[in-house]
Amino acid sequence: MSDASSDTRPNIMEIDLGALDANLARIKGLLAPGTKIIASVKGNAYGLGLSEIASRLADGGVHSLTTGSFTDAMTIRKAGIDTEIMMFGGALPSGMATYVAHNLVPTVHNMELAEAVSAAARKPTKVYLKIDSGWGRLGIPLKKAKQFALDVARLPNVLVEGIYTHLPFFDAAGMAFAQQRTGAFDALIADIKRAGLEIPIQQARSSAGILAGIKDACNAVSPGGILYGKSPLPDDVVDTSAFRPVTRAVRSRLIHVAPDAADRMPGFASRYAERVTGATGVLPFGRADGNRAPLPGRKAYMLVAGKRAPVLGVSSEHAVIDLSGIPEARVGDEVVVLGRSGSEEITLKDLAAWQGTTGSDILLMLSNRLQRTHVG
Repeated sequence: MSDASSDTRPNIMEIDLGALDANLARIKGLLAPGTKIIASVKGNAYGLGLSEIASRLADGGVHSLTTGSFTDAMTIRKAGIDTEIMMFGGALPSGMATYVAHNLVPTVHNMELAEAVSAAARKPTKVYLKIDSGWGRLGIPLKKAKQFALDVARLPNVLVEGIYTHLPFFDAAGMAFAQQRTGAFDALIADIKRAGLEIPIQQARSSAGILAGIKDACNAVSPGGILYGKSPLPDDVVDTSAFRPVTRAVRSRLIHVAPDAADRMPGFASRYAERVTGATGVLPFGRADGNRAPLPGRKAYMLVAGKRAPVLGVSSEHAVIDLSGIPEARVGDEVVVLGRSGSEEITLKDLAAWQGTTGSDILLMLSNRLQRTHVG
């Protein structure tokens, strides 16, 4: 008997937990012995299913998990996972009491937050300090960070457990900048220590820094995308072929086939040089499911019966594909949005290139309307 949800909206995302295990082991192999791993599971574990991913990472021995969502944190706890959860910045000072009440470790990036933790705490309560080392986003600027750390540490019932920064980069020039600023962050930690405050956990490297071999004096890293087989760096900067995609496939099924489409202009067919010469097909994988049309001038494809079918259009609920080269296609046939069919494959990089975005954005857009199947 088929599952009712599979019949009513046949979109399935297949997630390979064995690949997650392998990627975590690969990361450990790139680190100095004893380096702590603070695993990012933000955005419903990059769209892969928070409870299952967090549980597997906890079993794999990560030091802690981190997310920016209180709802995500509660989902982790309801799944019976007691690994420490560090919260990325995102809350107002008035939200610190909620974090403290649920034994979550807040990120503190201004004195208002630190004072709110102190007011809510009834015992020594851990916080992490977020430092802006030059990225220009969230955090205390380096030049003010030493005094800030010392001031926070003096607050009643506040225990400065960790200090971290974020220096993402996407090319060789960015790598040089990240290495220079990482050195400045290391110098800050040493300066704080000389002033009498020793912070147990220090972290500067995330996925890009780990892959590129950025040097630091820290004892922790915080991988995100690379845990899930998504490199932030191009292949000419670093070889990431040893990492496996955790998203094995996204599949749907044809709910409609129009065999006489040659006399019409379905979807966005006018974007392409060639007209539709045969059938078109419709699958229930639209913008509300996380799908997007390709950028103007680019062609996107899906796979049917091991053959490439051009994407003609994407609406809120549906996608239309060109079945001219697949005359045997019928209602109910599988459509591969991401993954392999026969000798053909569509990768996350392909989807990102067609839509002009990143692999992380693709996964984060995929709606919870997709059924998620975890294997391995």
